[in-house]
Amino acid sequence: MVNGQFVGKVRGVLKYEPSDFVVEEIDGKGNVLSVDGKYSYVDGCGDFLHVVMKKRNVDTISAVVSICSKLGVPGARVNYAGVKDKVAVSVQRISFYKMPVGRISGLRVKNIQLCPVGRGSKVYLGDLWGNRFTVCVRNVGLSCDELRGYVEKVVGGMNGFFPNFFGEQRFGSVRPVTCPVGRAILAGDVSRAVREYVCRVFEGEDEGLSCVRRIALDDKAEALRGFPRSYVYERMMLEYLLVHEGDYYGAFMRLPLGLRRMFVNAVQSYVFNDVLRLMVKDGVCVEGLRIPIVGYLYAKRIVEEAADKYVGRVLRKEKIKPEMFRLGDFPELSSEGGHRVAFEKFHDFEIVSVEEDEKFLGKSKVVLRFSLPKGCYATVFLGEFFDFV
Repeated sequence: MVNGQFVGKVRGVLKYEPSDFVVEEIDGKGNVLSVDGKYSYVDGCGDFLHVVMKKRNVDTISAVVSICSKLGVPGARVNYAGVKDKVAVSVQRISFYKMPVGRISGLRVKNIQLCPVGRGSKVYLGDLWGNRFTVCVRNVGLSCDELRGYVEKVVGGMNGFFPNFFGEQRFGSVRPVTCPVGRAILAGDVSRAVREYVCRVFEGEDEGLSCVRRIALDDKAEALRGFPRSYVYERMMLEYLLVHEGDYYGAFMRLPLGLRRMFVNAVQSYVFNDVLRLMVKDGVCVEGLRIPIVGYLYAKRIVEEAADKYVGRVLRKEKIKPEMFRLGDFPELSSEGGHRVAFEKFHDFEIVSVEEDEKFLGKSKVVLRFSLPKGCYATVFLGEFFDFV
């Protein structure tokens, strides 16, 4: 603060521990799957067993892989409405195809709790309204009164909307590797895609792991011995390549479909973010504005959008062509594209508490609760208030 006025964003710490970031799924009818909820099984009809999954410090895709490994079933038997953060406590709905309820009720998986609730149709990706977030931001260098006043001032100036960027989760935080892998897939270079995922080193990752990744370029067996068991996907691909030398296509196909799709989606998200950044810079902030998600049908669009000239600039800069998203070798990863709202509404914003921070002495913490529609990122919304360190 300068002369009693706030200057720039306030710094804080997010996700100091998983319980600081609670994500509760909201279904299409507006019902919240509460982390404190008690769930019981009610028999019904349908081929799919519906289960409420509570998890801590594990992302959705990894949770499904662990569950399927325990059950001895393929990942295709499990479906979910949305992917939740890793460093969080989250609750969401998943479905199992033709699964006896007894197999799930007795299943024990580390950091995951499964509560069968009934039977019905398949849970599809996107089959939700959104998520409710309860988030603790720590280590803030303001008094409690100053912090409350700051949050109230910022939220009041947002007029109920925020720029709907894709969050760092789409790209990777410690290892922003999804976009480089996606670019390799679009270029038709699957061997480079595998090497990017397994071998690429990023600043900030543990030096021991970085060393293992460098070794993997030349000695897959030694790298396999070096990767911890928790690095499931790197190990999957290395194990495959040791048996099927040079078959990078087969190694890539070892990854879960949801993860493989994320690589192509990351490139689309990168383009979207660049376009939105340019539009915000130019002051093009129109309520209801939609920005194209570029795919192979983008060039055939009839309606000219306000964002089109910005999309063209970004595609030329990045040397990306819409037709690259039609993938002959990986048809399941092809994307025709779509649209995404540039400025999204946030709902039910509440300052739950502002207190002295017991983890960072002499600093303050604030707990915020809010709901966002599906596809929105709480980290992006919170970025309107804080710079995170």
